[in-house]
Amino acid sequence: MEQTTATTRWIVSPHYDLTFFIGSCIFTWAFFGLYLTADQIGWVLQGDNILITYFVFTAFFDHPHIFQMFARTHLDTQEFNRRRFLYTWGLGLFIAAGFLITALGWESELIVFASIFGTWHIIRQHYGFIRAYKSLNNDTEEIDDWLDYGLFYSGTFACFFNDYTDIKGPIVIYRELTARFFNLPYEITEITWGLFLGFLVLFVGRQAWKLIQGKPLNLPKLLLLAAALTTHYFVFFATATPFLVAEALETAFHDVQYHGWMMHYEKRRFPNIRNIVFKMLGVGLLYGLVVGVIEIYGLLRVEWAMWVFVPFTMIVLYHYYVDGLIWKFGKDPELRRLMFSKG
Repeated sequence: MEQTTATTRWIVSPHYDLTFFIGSCIFTWAFFGLYLTADQIGWVLQGDNILITYFVFTAFFDHPHIFQMFARTHLDTQEFNRRRFLYTWGLGLFIAAGFLITALGWESELIVFASIFGTWHIIRQHYGFIRAYKSLNNDTEEIDDWLDYGLFYSGTFACFFNDYTDIKGPIVIYRELTARFFNLPYEITEITWGLFLGFLVLFVGRQAWKLIQGKPLNLPKLLLLAAALTTHYFVFFATATPFLVAEALETAFHDVQYHGWMMHYEKRRFPNIRNIVFKMLGVGLLYGLVVGVIEIYGLLRVEWAMWVFVPFTMIVLYHYYVDGLIWKFGKDPELRRLMFSKG
């Protein structure tokens, strides 16, 4: 970590954190711009702006970030030996479950479930960074813990619930690929939105009071809160985009965050492997391109691709599950020192 002032500490450095962990929120708007203009690209994917946007996202951002997980689970021998069953037979069971679900004809519901699970995964990752910045900057007063938690979760869930409120008919994933899923009553969104506005007023008042008292504000935390909440608002409230495009808008920020986190981890965990970061990025991009092509063919309802893509769908769900286990710093002091120690 690098200490820039007496009160501000960052996970890696101001430049690195602002680029990967916070400023990468710009990719939400970048993909929205790509979606608006992609129909002018008539020479690829028949100029379909949904497929063009989704392919760029899934091949160059999402699946490469999924592949990065394996540096922690399978390349790290200490971690691999700790959960050997989960990383071998557990992965196989996930994939087998995917084939069973597809055989039962629930493929569309699986895709929507993966999207919802992914949203929860993204929300948890954002809050994990918020907690890291709170710990690094001694931002641990009980009232701040309560306000940070309440503001973040009420805001993100108010946005997310809005997307599943008052749905007319099935969820359209792409063309004839549709799924029926739960439909939240409008009152839940209203209640959650009201809670968010209340927490927002209290949160802003708390920051003003700290300034009056001469206490420092936790700048990295504030920037990350603003980035996470504004991107969720943009995706789920301010815009109405097709299912696959909304997935790209929401997830791209998270993907770059994760790449930045894993590059930091790889450099510290494997200092003796030459160019470890570039090797993992390169193989991850190759993996993403292969899986991205298969996924596009699957969305176009090509039979072989629909079945070939099943393992990769389940690896995504496996990533969501496993990633909630492998970064438990309270239970792994050595990992905490590795990721947050200075130098």
